[in-house]
Amino acid sequence: MAREDVPVRPPVDVVRPVTARDLPAEDHWPGAQTRYEVKADGWRAVAGVLEEHRPVLYSRQGGDLGAMAPEVLDELHDLPVGTVLDGELCAVVGDRLDFTALARRRGRDRRRWPPIVYLVFDCLAITGTDLRPCPLQERLDRLGELLRPPPSVIQPVPATTSRTEALAWYEELRPYGLEGVVAKGLGSSYVPGRTRWLKIKHVDTVDTEIVAIAGSPARPAYLVVRLPDGTLAQTAQLDSSQRAAVGRALAAGVQEALPGGGHRVVTPLLAEVEVGTTRHRTVRFVRLREDLGPAEPGPSG
Repeated sequence: MAREDVPVRPPVDVVRPVTARDLPAEDHWPGAQTRYEVKADGWRAVAGVLEEHRPVLYSRQGGDLGAMAPEVLDELHDLPVGTVLDGELCAVVGDRLDFTALARRRGRDRRRWPPIVYLVFDCLAITGTDLRPCPLQERLDRLGELLRPPPSVIQPVPATTSRTEALAWYEELRPYGLEGVVAKGLGSSYVPGRTRWLKIKHVDTVDTEIVAIAGSPARPAYLVVRLPDGTLAQTAQLDSSQRAAVGRALAAGVQEALPGGGHRVVTPLLAEVEVGTTRHRTVRFVRLREDLGPAEPGPSG
């Protein structure tokens, strides 16, 4: 097929909702209903079908995720050339989504790979047409025409236009690996970067760069991270599983020893942290963000 059949070529810049304290009203956006989507705990991913039906899958930072998610690539083969989807790649462990388990997909031993699902919440393009300027409702209508019925690896994200139902999801689904709710106006276009779309999370977190560790490189007790405002902060003490995970990720990625028993980190590594808002600000390590790679840290998506 000709190149004009692929008007949007992944990787692409994605929309990033801003944090809000409360779910907006059903009529929050003038002229269109509010759509409430569950916020899955996974890796943001943009999927596409290029010329010759070649499927691709990229992280929001442009990293190629295809080798880690061959099931998604297989199902993309069935979609038309020029299709581009935005969604969340999630690991399924038992009856819940497990963010930490996704990292096992980086390993070569496929016996340790958890099942995955690609939860899609937007359609950015179809053959020959860039849908990003179109209202969200139109993009969702096109998405509904593309996706196959379940069971499948590529699925639409659960969503509703009822604020009451969305509040129930927010309160009840956290044990199942859902971070919160994203609210969007059904009349809105897809504008990359920060947007008027809103995310309401149980805990607000940011992505930070790990610059140093305290304790043994194999099992560090604390991390020193660079916050988005450029300041350095030490995390609260890591628990045993966190120490092991960070130690494995660092491997040989520490350099000279620092006063007090710490080490400077030279391997680019991002950590998601929870930053307290009290007078004595506390920083708590949540998890590694291996899906983002060595890109510039910022607010967590």
